[in-house]
Amino acid sequence: MSFRMLRIRDTWIWLANVCLFLVLVFIAPLVSRAQEADPPAENHAEADHAKLTGARMRVPLPINGSVDTNVKKSLQRLLSRLNEGDPRPVVILELDATNAEQTTGSEFERSLSLARFLTSKEAARLKTVAYLKGKIEGHAVLIPLACEQIVMHPDAEIGNAGIDESSISLTMRHAYEEIAGYRNTLPPELALGMLDPNLEIYRVNKRRFVDGPQYEKLKAAGEVATSEKLVDQGKMALFTANELRQDLQLISNISENYRQLATLLEIPENQLTQDLGLERDWKAARFIMDGDISNRMVQRTSLSMQDAIQRGVNFLLIDLHSAGGDPIACENMVNYLLGLPDSVHTVALITDEALANSALIAMACDEIAIAPNAKLGGSGNYVYSHEGRHDLENYLVRISPEANRSWSVWGAMNDPDLEVYQYQRPGTTLSKFLSEREAADLPDAKQWQRGKEITTANEPLQLSGTQALDWGVADSQVTSVAEVSQQYGLPAELEVPKQNWAHRFVEVLASPSLAFFCLFVGVMAMISEFKAPGVGVPGFIAAICFMLFFWSRFLNGTAGWLEAMLFVGGIFFILMELFVLPGFGIFGLGGGLMVITAVVLAMQTFIWPSTDYELEQVPYSLGSVLVIFSGVIAAVIFAKHILPKTPFLNQTMLEAPDEEALEEIRRRETIVDLSHLIGDTGRAMTPLRPSGKAKIGHEIVSVTSDGDMIEQGEKVVVVQVRGNYAIVRSANA
Repeated sequence: MSFRMLRIRDTWIWLANVCLFLVLVFIAPLVSRAQEADPPAENHAEADHAKLTGARMRVPLPINGSVDTNVKKSLQRLLSRLNEGDPRPVVILELDATNAEQTTGSEFERSLSLARFLTSKEAARLKTVAYLKGKIEGHAVLIPLACEQIVMHPDAEIGNAGIDESSISLTMRHAYEEIAGYRNTLPPELALGMLDPNLEIYRVNKRRFVDGPQYEKLKAAGEVATSEKLVDQGKMALFTANELRQDLQLISNISENYRQLATLLEIPENQLTQDLGLERDWKAARFIMDGDISNRMVQRTSLSMQDAIQRGVNFLLIDLHSAGGDPIACENMVNYLLGLPDSVHTVALITDEALANSALIAMACDEIAIAPNAKLGGSGNYVYSHEGRHDLENYLVRISPEANRSWSVWGAMNDPDLEVYQYQRPGTTLSKFLSEREAADLPDAKQWQRGKEITTANEPLQLSGTQALDWGVADSQVTSVAEVSQQYGLPAELEVPKQNWAHRFVEVLASPSLAFFCLFVGVMAMISEFKAPGVGVPGFIAAICFMLFFWSRFLNGTAGWLEAMLFVGGIFFILMELFVLPGFGIFGLGGGLMVITAVVLAMQTFIWPSTDYELEQVPYSLGSVLVIFSGVIAAVIFAKHILPKTPFLNQTMLEAPDEEALEEIRRRETIVDLSHLIGDTGRAMTPLRPSGKAKIGHEIVSVTSDGDMIEQGEKVVVVQVRGNYAIVRSANA
């Protein structure tokens, strides 16, 4: 190689190094800035999360008034969220007749208007699925006929479309043929069989449906191999879910809940939690649960919710800020929320944290709205023992179908030993986060493939708001109450119900300190009544105190009829021992044990402890027994040493006589002594001829006149006493 070629090569190498230096110094920072300007991977995930693949919309029954207009507006609002080129989202139109006061009465014109919108070109950007629950009758049948797919609850029925009509017009027949024929979800002949009781409907050759005249023509032409009459003349067709799915094979699926439905339709579960039919008359209230979860907080919140619902509130926003707390209180709150009627919509708002078992309250809500940086689950103020974790898992398994949520993630938030994996369904984008136990319980368990573990050993699972949204645990992203209000079209400032005097009084009654005070005073008053029976004042006080005690325990959810009956029965047996069968012993001991048992049970929610938390509550329950014994001792001391020296109260109990008084009583009881009557006056009770009876002071004694005859009622005076009778003379002499 020549010298000239070497110089050229060195020159190119030098230029390459210079270019590389310039790239590192100047170009790399520009690329870095460009990367910072682009959304991070997490934000891309949020953008993907925002894309709508499924939605649920409840169609109120019956369809009258402005129902059709409101549903169409909600669908149009949903369409406005779609971008050009987005895939068609699945929209589930839920027709739920299980709790409707009236399922018939849908207006034909409004039902037809909504059905025609569902079959219009505008709605073609949505894949509509009708989900039927209960018995769908009347012209509401047009709505599932207008959808691309029908899914039914196992207990659902559809038919009797003409139940509200005295006669079926030609217009109605054409409308049902038009809507059913457009989708052909159910054949037009079956739709007419639901509408017109004058028709007979047959199934011919397994897959063809015809009316009576068509059947006769086919039969005459020899084209009928097999046939089955589905609808008799004079009746309207009414089909169950099993008939349409198994026998006729006309509907796609049967689903018991939203979780199954989401899996069948291959859409995320969380997109079916929120009802997007927002044209409802929402009346909202906000309830703040801030701090440790306790029985008093749960009681205060549930009472306020109950009062708000009675005032017509149907949207409950639970503003949750808690690090956990009493597990019994958390379960009570969960059970209360799950027991609310379907007409009440509950939303848990988490802008900061809902740690440990406080997260279970969010699980029980219809929807979870969470801030991106919020914390859900993880270590908090309460840690379950090994036995407690097992009980919690069984509890979550039991409530999971009612909450329409998978339970494994929520269990892992409190149980560091629970292993949760990401399960995927091959061939789809669906994924679930399940424990092995929940995965095995899935109806299509074999179709899910276990992936990586998402939990960390020895640590409870904690999710950020972003993770909760990406995993489908939470339903919507918000950062404030104002965003929730904007999302649902609510007022900017939501009402925060305040406790009225009745609620505050109930809360005071339910406090443990008042319960112990009433128990202590009641025992003291009862002992005082037993020492001086018949006076009544201590007995009345005891009755009032025991009533307040059991009432406070009832309000606190720890007492019921069993405890009250045990207590009353125990008191009854003690009284029998004192006044009816003294000295026998069985009734007294048995009654005392019944009273103690009633008090102990009234201080706890269980009969025999079986969990770690219940074991922790046993000392508090036994403390109530100590209160009883303390009350007995205090009552004895009070009755013996203090009560006789207390003004006014000393009149309720006789003081024991001293030695001199006892000696005088014994002397008087040994021989009748009337010397104290000398000089006293009285009246003759009988004529004194000369002997008879006279009332001297408050005593009636035998008397003898000193010589004169004394008439009955005449005033006399005692002049002398002889033995057991007195000598009197007339006071008028």
